[in-house]
Amino acid sequence: MMLVLCGVAWAWTPPERESLRYVAEWMGIEAGVAEAETVGGAAAWTTVVTTRSADWLAGLYPIDDRVESTWALDGSRRYVTHFREGHFQQDQDMRFGSEGIEVARRQRFAEGWRDWADRYDPAAGVLDPLAALMALRHEGGGRELRVFSGKAVKTVFVADAGTETVPEGVAQRFELRMRKEGVLEDKITAWISTDAARVPLRAVVRTRAGPVTVRRVVVP
Repeated sequence: MMLVLCGVAWAWTPPERESLRYVAEWMGIEAGVAEAETVGGAAAWTTVVTTRSADWLAGLYPIDDRVESTWALDGSRRYVTHFREGHFQQDQDMRFGSEGIEVARRQRFAEGWRDWADRYDPAAGVLDPLAALMALRHEGGGRELRVFSGKAVKTVFVADAGTETVPEGVAQRFELRMRKEGVLEDKITAWISTDAARVPLRAVVRTRAGPVTVRRVVVP
């Protein structure tokens, strides 16, 4: 394992098993919790993230999501999502292969559930959103990530903003940006621990409803 803390890419080896817990805050109020479990396999890893809204928010805007990514450091293998957010309900299964990306979708509309499938061009080394986070832990900043979340491959530009101390620990700060109409827009600021575990400690996600802060909590 190689670890360099001056903007140079480092090699991080994913663990055989990892359990992480996070809370999400909106406008300074706890809005939900997320749990992430990663398990290693023979040639790939599987990460499952479950997210649910806080009790006070559940009556207004319930969230009950499950995302599962099977990934390797050279790209995604499969990405399965189960979204239940307010009135939005959708299931999606994306399979990445040499012949293309196959996406099966099931979504609830006013008239009922609708099922359909699409195929997209092959994209070697492309990552789903969860796998992109793992790639960031592995290689750090100063690079571009090619991310596919369901319709098109998008480029995420990662800038290394240096080392900072946040309440969760000492971390490397990264700015993730995407290009929109020719202009780079800030999307996510992420802080990843500088130790060998390279654990995501904190993130600020910019949404239409305002910034959401996600921070790691350690369960005794």
